[in-house]
Amino acid sequence: MQFNKTNPFKYGEIVSGEFFTDRLKEKEELFKAIKSGLNVFVYAPRRYGKSSLLLEVLQEAKKQKYICVYLDLLKAPTKQKFFELYARELAKSTTTRIDEALKFCKQVFTRFIPKIVLKPDKSSDLEFEVSWSKETETAISEEVLELPQKIAKQKKCRVVVVFDEFTEITNYNGEKFEGLLRAFIQHHSEVSYIFTGSKRRLLLKMISSSNRPFYKSGKHFPLGKIPEKEFEEFIATRFSTGGIKIKTQVLSYLLKITQNHPYYTQMLGYELYERCSPKKYIEMDDIDRVLNTVLDHQSEYFISVWDTLSGHQKAVLFALSKEPQANIYSRDFIIKHGLSAQTTVQKSISRLIDLEIIEKTDNRYEICDVFFAQWLRKRIA
Repeated sequence: MQFNKTNPFKYGEIVSGEFFTDRLKEKEELFKAIKSGLNVFVYAPRRYGKSSLLLEVLQEAKKQKYICVYLDLLKAPTKQKFFELYARELAKSTTTRIDEALKFCKQVFTRFIPKIVLKPDKSSDLEFEVSWSKETETAISEEVLELPQKIAKQKKCRVVVVFDEFTEITNYNGEKFEGLLRAFIQHHSEVSYIFTGSKRRLLLKMISSSNRPFYKSGKHFPLGKIPEKEFEEFIATRFSTGGIKIKTQVLSYLLKITQNHPYYTQMLGYELYERCSPKKYIEMDDIDRVLNTVLDHQSEYFISVWDTLSGHQKAVLFALSKEPQANIYSRDFIIKHGLSAQTTVQKSISRLIDLEIIEKTDNRYEICDVFFAQWLRKRIA
């Protein structure tokens, strides 16, 4: 292990620049949608790099002099917190100076009392004092939700708003809040909204059900896996940056293990670099050895997940890990793996989806965590 070199792979955080796998086609398509004034719903499994992609798109939008606002709704567990967070990010989007953002807040908000606070890292930020009640909530929601369009008209430029983990709004007060948000958004001709979420089934239900407020209200944008050739080039370049050689067939084997999944590919790449940098090259055996180390490190977590499942759910999951391409409802598959009746399999599948352990992709089911599937095959055989 070499302590004087920076690992060329990153995972578990939002990445940008050289650490971001280009996704040039997706970036171009999303930016065209923004430029055309469309609202877009971006959805993909967890850890597919949605947030990183959207922040890359926002960087491009800023170069075109668009005003950009990014909200991570995981930071807004309540409706009140949503409005406070949204108000702050809207104000900060209009200027790079915190004192000017404060002045802006005082001009546009009648119910919020803004103030500048000093954070632990010595940087400054905005906070709001507000007295919440049924009467003030209506006024506050109208002021905040109308503000993106006001900013666009005032600044004479397009505004782009990203709601990351958008499905979190269902925790506020159900479809009523969806309706409130939609009522404002539909009149914002100078604002492009991007909605994204990891809970694909919930997001699709929000935008595909005819009785929901966001039905047919924007472009659907499913984010798929990175094409293998494109990913191979990225991985080879990253290893080369770190002074390590890797052959094409070894790259193909690495991606077979990670199933082209961005997060798990970056993770395995990181661990391979840490352990193989002294010898300057990577072989097939290195991948198997490092994978086993990764599985050992995560074994306790995988066991905790495994122990929460019923016997039949475990049987279904194990069968899926062995035959991920199979038709799980077929008579042959059920008999082969001793899964009893089809209705029982359906119940187990439904529960595993609810637990976000498996997902349906391209008319087949697969285990969400690539390394969990590997662990099942190697340790529960």
